[in-house]
Amino acid sequence: MDDLKVGKRRIREITKSLHSEEEIRCKIKEMAEEIDRYYSQLTDRIIAVCVLKGAIHFFSELVLNLNLDVLYSFIHVSSYSGTRSSGRVKVNYWIDRSVRDEYVLVVEDILDTGLTLSYILKYLRKLSPKDLKLATLYRKVGKSDIEPDFVGFNIEDKFIIGYGLDYEELYRNLPYVNYFER
Repeated sequence: MDDLKVGKRRIREITKSLHSEEEIRCKIKEMAEEIDRYYSQLTDRIIAVCVLKGAIHFFSELVLNLNLDVLYSFIHVSSYSGTRSSGRVKVNYWIDRSVRDEYVLVVEDILDTGLTLSYILKYLRKLSPKDLKLATLYRKVGKSDIEPDFVGFNIEDKFIIGYGLDYEELYRNLPYVNYFER
């Protein structure tokens, strides 16, 4: 798979376009409006938990478009090696604030197998938030039993890169999302 490490300039030659920067930003704005509508009935403040590293671009764009007071928190976990899930969740960094009786929105880049998100959501529920919701930019249809509350794009089972999504830590800084044909 080292042939996939070709550099940012050549990556367009070996991948197919999925969503442009403009399409992604429009979708995130729509998601922010939906999230605002939901929370406007409940509260004017949430804790948004970014699942690092992949969700950082989505998280940043999403919270900039919210009309809520937002406290930031971060979780850094991983379960991937290359293009495949390792089957185990590794925790590198956990949230730095109490979520007890708080409105919590977990922000994830992609819902794939659900292994990582199952772990995160189960643990966060034990911390007794008042409300716990999940926003994901991408959901691979039919891959997980987890039902996100806010979804950007439903996609087939493709390995995607860009806008925070990576291949062995590369290509996160692409402003668009492309996929590798298998």
